[in-house]
This record gives sequence, C-alpha cells and structure tokens, in this order.
Amino acid sequence: MPSQPSTSGISALLRSVRGGRVPMPPRPKGRLVWLHLPQEVPADAVAALRLALEDFPLLITQAEVARPGPLHVALPTGRRAVIDQFIAHWQPELLLWGAPDNGLAVVRRADRAGVRLLFADLSEQGLSPSFRGRHLTEFLHYFPRVLLGDAANMGWFKKHGLKEEQVVRCNPLAEIAVPLPENEALQRRVSGALGPRPIWCAAGVSRGEVGAVLAAHRHAVKAVPNLLLIIAPRAAPDVIAARVMAEGWRIADASPDTPPDPKAEVLLAKDSEHLPTWMRLATVSYMGGTLYGPEAADPFGAVAVGSAVLCGPMQAPFTHRYERLKAAGGLMLAGSNGALPAKLVEAMAPDRSAALAMQGWAVGSEGAETVQIVAREVNALMEVPHAGP
Repeated sequence: MPSQPSTSGISALLRSVRGGRVPMPPRPKGRLVWLHLPQEVPADAVAALRLALEDFPLLITQAEVARPGPLHVALPTGRRAVIDQFIAHWQPELLLWGAPDNGLAVVRRADRAGVRLLFADLSEQGLSPSFRGRHLTEFLHYFPRVLLGDAANMGWFKKHGLKEEQVVRCNPLAEIAVPLPENEALQRRVSGALGPRPIWCAAGVSRGEVGAVLAAHRHAVKAVPNLLLIIAPRAAPDVIAARVMAEGWRIADASPDTPPDPKAEVLLAKDSEHLPTWMRLATVSYMGGTLYGPEAADPFGAVAVGSAVLCGPMQAPFTHRYERLKAAGGLMLAGSNGALPAKLVEAMAPDRSAALAMQGWAVGSEGAETVQIVAREVNALMEVPHAGP
C-alpha cells in the first residue's frame, strides 16, 4: 500500500485560508498574557518584559518572526476563523496591542472572545500612516487604557474619540543599558590602592588606535594632574603594552589578582573580562573602534555603570544607541583623532562628566521605565474580575 504524501506548505496554507486547523505550539498552564509587539522591538526589552511579568506565561507575537519559538510566533492573518482558532488555542486573558499596524480585525475577535484589551504605542515610528479614519476610531473604542508617548499628537487621537482619562504616558520600547556582571571585590581593592585619582578608561581599543589614545592622555594630564588611564584592549595586549612603554609611560597590570601600582600612569588589562569594573572606576570611558573601526564598542556598557561616554565618528554596529545618546546630550563626540585630546579634557570636567553620565543614564534606562509602566498596566487589568465573553 503506497504511503500517504506528506502535507506540503501550500496545502497547509490552503487549510489556514479555509479556516482549517493549523498546528500550533502547546499552550502553557496558567493565565496567559498576549503581547503583540513592534517588528523592531529590542531583544533586551522583550527579556525585560518577560521578567517583569513573570507571574504569567507570555505569548509574544509580531508581524514576522524569523525564528519562531514555543511562545514567540507570527501574528495570524487571514479570515476570522484563523484568528478565532488562534485565540481559542491560546486562551489569553489579556491582549496588549503594541505594534503600529492596523490591528482592528484581531482586536475585534479578541473582544468578542472576552479578552481584556490594552493598547500601547510602543513603536518609535508611531502608528502606521495607513491606520487612520473610521478604522482607528473603532480600534481605540475597544481600549479602556491607551499608553502613548510624549511625542504623540493628542489632538489627532482625540479626533478619533480618545478621551484624556484613557491616556497613560509611556515612551516606546527602546534598548536598555543592562549592567554586566562586575567584580565588587576588585573594585574595592583598586579604589583602595589608587585613592581619589581621576581615571579614564579606553574600552575595546585596537593596537591601531592606541597612539591616538596615548596622545589624548599626554594632553589631558597637563590639565588633569595625576590622571590615570586604564586600557582594556580588544586584542594584542602585549603589542599595546610595548607601545605604551616605548612612549615612556609607567605601566602596570590591571589585574584582578593583585593591587595596582599606585604610581602607574597607565594600567593595562589583559582582556575585557572585567571591563564593567574598569569603566565604573572611570569618570570617562572612550569607546574603542570609533576612530578607526572596524567595530565600535557598545556605549551602553559605559552608560550602565555611570561612566561618561567619549567616542569618535565610527559607530557601527551600535549606531542607533550612539544616535540616541547624541540626541540627548549623553556623549562627547570627537570628530577625529586630532580632536580627541581636547574632547577628553572637556569631558573630564566634573560638571560636564556628571551631565554626560546623567543624560546617558536617562537614555539607557528609558526602555526599563517603559517596561515598568507596561507591566503595571497589565497587572492592574489582570486584577480586574473577568466577566468573560
């Protein structure tokens, strides 16, 4: 007897269009919350949402999902039967619609099924230009609470029936400056050995840019006496050490095992394992790779530990993070290696470094504040007695 042919992708698609059952991951136990998020949502923000809402299983959907997981799938599209099948399988108690696209069809079916509804404008691009008119008016009608950023055009939303008492202020989901693990014992030991010396850190530098870093240090020590430079190289620490010694600097190891030489002018770490600790000790951290490439250091590493960010113009692959910091006044930009010495001295000034660090932290923590607001509103709605469909 011939074997039955396997189901093709085309036949599965046809079944979905006709409203037939499509296999889905198993539903976890518990009161499930469904979050439909923007396509560009940062992975760290999703992780923070899962942690903030850990009391509930979270189903994450997006318009497209490159790598689906058990609780991370593409939003169902097509006929009402397909959406109804999706909702019936997952049985969410709450749907947060946080994407910019027109979600009226899904929200209608969710409301019909008795799902609690919350809208949050979580996309940095705002709502899709095609999502307007009577569709938007009906869409907003379903939500008792609407989370909007400060940049939202309230007059425009009010024209579509939104009332002031429905609005909660909430910025888009943005990347979060998450502190990396630090060695507190190392920090105390180094601080005790060095005392109140001013410190700056060159994080992730290559041997090609160490000359520019040392030139900046030579200039800065004239304005900031007893200034210490900590170099945490991207690679080739021995080559960099030789260059430092060749230029006449007193160098010592930045080691987790032994206290540093208090008379050293440059400390050299062998690797980046303890980079968060070195940057926390530093008033200013220069982001390696931003003068000559090939890859810029992540500025959120410095932001997370309260160190002011100093950088050059080459900022990939973290261009978006640098742009956000620049827009908020949270970094000091040196347009060339020749500009680095003066920009370092400017950044080391106490009032300037404090302002840079404060604005940098405001940018790096913005996404965390959004997560807290979303979690608060979700939890509040989940506490409301459920009347059912």
